[in-house]
Amino acid sequence: MTTSTAKAYSDPLILADAHTHIYDCFDPSAFFNSAFNNFEVLSRQQGSEAFQAVLFLTETRSENYFEQLYQAAQDGSNPIAGWSIHLTEEDRSLYITNSAHQGIFLVAGSQIVVEEDLEVLALATTKRLPDGLPLANVIHQVVDHEGIPTIPWGFGKWMGRRGKILSELLQDDRVPSLFLGDNSGRPSFWSDPPHFKQAIARKIRILPGTDPLPFDSETDRAGRFGFAVPGSLDVKRPAAHLKQLLLDPNAQVQPYGALETPFRFFRNQVAMQIVKRTRKAS
Repeated sequence: MTTSTAKAYSDPLILADAHTHIYDCFDPSAFFNSAFNNFEVLSRQQGSEAFQAVLFLTETRSENYFEQLYQAAQDGSNPIAGWSIHLTEEDRSLYITNSAHQGIFLVAGSQIVVEEDLEVLALATTKRLPDGLPLANVIHQVVDHEGIPTIPWGFGKWMGRRGKILSELLQDDRVPSLFLGDNSGRPSFWSDPPHFKQAIARKIRILPGTDPLPFDSETDRAGRFGFAVPGSLDVKRPAAHLKQLLLDPNAQVQPYGALETPFRFFRNQVAMQIVKRTRKAS
């Protein structure tokens, strides 16, 4: 799936980034300011004055930002400068607004490394699963906990043995409600992975997201890469409503955003290798 810019809409628009992290090195206020600005720019480009913004968190074992914000909303505190946190009628989403009453829906989710050494995103659920479980088991558990199981693209992760496992999974009719994920870190000079073509043939949706790296220079990326759906979300239960839309084969889900430039791609790969070696050394 070569990601394209969403087509023009005159009606209300739902804009969602399906793969976000809020790292400790990010300034939370700058993160949400940038995310809203990115969504607003895209909405204007598409001719839509009214839009709703959604960020799907995909937290690792060491991250619990959604839980912290949920607790803050319950306590009535505001740990993000310039932003207020509001509860919805579901425990897997929050509504975060700025002083101009502009808002972003923040949806809970996590990232799991399965036994087969693939990653699974458990979108729209607060259920945390441990790493190391079998792939099929994790997918079924995510569905059982009303989440959206998504296998995200990652550099080198869909090749060889793991690529074969994924290809076989996409052909398995017993697997429920599966999605694939694309991200803005995929280089623009590569062709689409064959698994994307396989998924499209099987009517399996591909959900794009930014998947920012753990560098402060990535703070402003959220919202730049994602998908658009015409319509309006139920503000009381936005995660449940958006999941319903994604499962509807007739829903118009359009990707938007640009893939990574060659320079940034290679720079990021080198930087991530340095981070990994530093972590191992410590």
